[in-house]
Amino acid sequence: MPPVHALRVSNPFFEGANTIYVIESDPLTLIDTGVATQIAYDRLIAQFEENDLRIADVGRIILTHKHIDHIGNAWRIQEQTGAEVLIHESELKSIENVDEQGDRFITLLNRRFEVWDVPSRQYADNKQMPPWEIKPTRGSALQDGQKIDVGDEVLQVIHTPGHTMGSICLLSERHLFSGDHVLEKISPNVGGGDIRQDGLLRHFLQSLQRVQDLASSHLVMPGHGQPFENVTQRCIDLARHHEERLLKTCEVLSDRTMSVYEVASELFGELDDFHVFLGCAEANAHLEYLVEEGLVEKDENRYRLGAQTS
Repeated sequence: MPPVHALRVSNPFFEGANTIYVIESDPLTLIDTGVATQIAYDRLIAQFEENDLRIADVGRIILTHKHIDHIGNAWRIQEQTGAEVLIHESELKSIENVDEQGDRFITLLNRRFEVWDVPSRQYADNKQMPPWEIKPTRGSALQDGQKIDVGDEVLQVIHTPGHTMGSICLLSERHLFSGDHVLEKISPNVGGGDIRQDGLLRHFLQSLQRVQDLASSHLVMPGHGQPFENVTQRCIDLARHHEERLLKTCEVLSDRTMSVYEVASELFGELDDFHVFLGCAEANAHLEYLVEEGLVEKDENRYRLGAQTS
């Protein structure tokens, strides 16, 4: 593998700084781009210079998934360099027809709030979103199993749906660039990353198993935080975390019939601002999974334990 540089760019979200990777291949390859702000872009430029690199030399950008803190500066770099931008085929429209002001997201979010029975005072507007600037990006579609040459090695695209339906990891001989799929210190939100989609938790658990099988001896290069080893144990821990939350969700329901918002409040405590969305979305993903398993029943937009569980 050619030299790999890890650049850290802060963002206003609770996950903390993004880790962006530069591979000194031909062309110079960038994995993710940081959040869509001028501050983040300026910091990215500064770190290029600190590593004796030039943003003008970037010829290829690979995006691990469609979130604003990963795709955010692809358009700026492409405008400057003409770099090719690659993303999983299911998320290509997310960069080509980007939600520039976040209006589509806010509309969809408030529809979900209605279904989840969120109190009206919690409804979202653009003022709750960190300010960003983003424009459409010309992209090319990646497919599962596709191989990308980087010097004398290849990066293999591993489709890992769950955090978003188009999330990917990139597997080389010794490294796993994991995006937000596997992180060392935090559990990626499952449910809020792609709220148009169903079945995210089941996909996420299956994707954890796939990574565990393919990359057990690899050094993980995550989208947030430092590189770490023993991805097998981390995948086991993440799966166990969700198994425990599924059990807790059943305990919360007990002999009650509850909305998604009520379940989320029991699981996570008082929810404020953007955490209303994140908490409800994750609770919804777990309730959806339990309904699929026949352990919970859904009546309109309320949930209760199924007959075999109560």
